[in-house]
Amino acid sequence: MSKRDDIIAAAIRLAEGAEPGKANLSVRAVAREAGVGPSTLRHYFPTQSDLHEAVTRRAFDTVVNDFSITDTTIDPADRLYECCSQFLPTHEQRDIQLEVWFGMHLHALGPEKRAVSHRLLQHAHDVTYDALHRWLNQLAGEGRINSAEVKPAATLLFTTIDGLSLHAIIKPETTTVDAIHEQIRWTIDRLING
Repeated sequence: MSKRDDIIAAAIRLAEGAEPGKANLSVRAVAREAGVGPSTLRHYFPTQSDLHEAVTRRAFDTVVNDFSITDTTIDPADRLYECCSQFLPTHEQRDIQLEVWFGMHLHALGPEKRAVSHRLLQHAHDVTYDALHRWLNQLAGEGRINSAEVKPAATLLFTTIDGLSLHAIIKPETTTVDAIHEQIRWTIDRLING
């Protein structure tokens, strides 16, 4: 692992070990955790924002799970639904998940948009699209969907997930967690079973 990766890993350990919203990702704390001096940390991350962005990017890169997508003993629609459902709100965390989703978009695209927020949102989108393509390519390799349909199917799933998240904020009484999951399941069933 490179020194840069060691520093990111140290910052992630500090963040994971702290109470929510209380992580101390100061230069001194992260440098101490990584076993480097503050000047070494500053060499790799000149600003606090650079360090936070790197940590956030790494979190996006490691958060998406492929679950059982390669297990051909399981129904392909079930495997794809299991993978896609990690992007959907849950009953337990619905409000927080939707608030984070909306906040990311607001900071990246709203009236007070920030360049770093836009880069992070773009990275999150790229990670999501890559995962959707990976899962759909797996199913195409099994002959479950036409390989020419992987790209439009990934776009359909991504926009459906995003659209449902927005509807859940605007019309929570009708776009419930159950309704969101049912809609994604319906969409996947149409992609896999025609």
